[in-house]
Amino acid sequence: MFPREMLGTAKLIVVFLVASAMSAYGIPAVSGNYSRKSVTELIDDLAQIDAQSPGINSAAIYEGFIVDNSPGSFQGGVLGVAPPKVPPQMSELVRRGAVALPELIKHLDDKRATKLEVGNDPSGSQVGVDAFMFMYFSDEYDSRVPHLIRGPSPMEKDFSGRYTVKVADVCFVLIGQIVNRSLLAVRYQPSGGLVVNSPIEAPVLAEKVRKDWGNADAETLRRSLLEDIHAANRPKQITRAGYTERFVNPALERLRFYFPDAYGALKGDDLKKREAFESQETKQHRSLFQ
Repeated sequence: MFPREMLGTAKLIVVFLVASAMSAYGIPAVSGNYSRKSVTELIDDLAQIDAQSPGINSAAIYEGFIVDNSPGSFQGGVLGVAPPKVPPQMSELVRRGAVALPELIKHLDDKRATKLEVGNDPSGSQVGVDAFMFMYFSDEYDSRVPHLIRGPSPMEKDFSGRYTVKVADVCFVLIGQIVNRSLLAVRYQPSGGLVVNSPIEAPVLAEKVRKDWGNADAETLRRSLLEDIHAANRPKQITRAGYTERFVNPALERLRFYFPDAYGALKGDDLKKREAFESQETKQHRSLFQ
């Protein structure tokens, strides 16, 4: 017989291991009451966001698939800043995948304010990581088909003071999460800069999203993820290793979650990529327990 204290500890360990396994293999995790809400209700709840989140982060850039409530891996920014938390309504909308896409796209002109502000205090009293040397609105966009030729430079429209993140901005980020594109509404720019890519401030962003994904359904999403895995559209200036890290592995992660049958049916070179992805993932998970 185990003492009661040891049984409690054992239960916690089991719960942690089960949660880790669910995350590793794309098994849906419990999202509380959010899992019972409609897509429209979840989008309404985006107005309650009051803290930095992946894709809406003025201090750092994190890359990762947020269905398991993880912010992902640190890609750059201010060192020492705590990783952002993933609001459950954001995670749940990403979990809905292609079902959520049409509504998210409709809300790219949603000017409702969230409870999150970024930028400099007009009083000038800020210090540290919250004091930016420059801030500007831009129209940075990661297109459905990666560009072979560099396009025109993104817009840089300076602004001052505080910017209140809009529901449309969050929807922009969530669309990128679902379709495997890096759509960052708020990001840090070295050194000491802040960039805001808002479809409200730059309507061209909404136009580009609608052109790429306006008619997207589950089959469109599945096909696009497979195209990323095939690397048929890999720009020549991106190395094979760089493309794999940026597009292939994230596409495999999404294909496994949204379309497990298609993931299990991969063959040939795609199967080799899947095996390499799973091997890398296993090593990463093992390192967490060492």
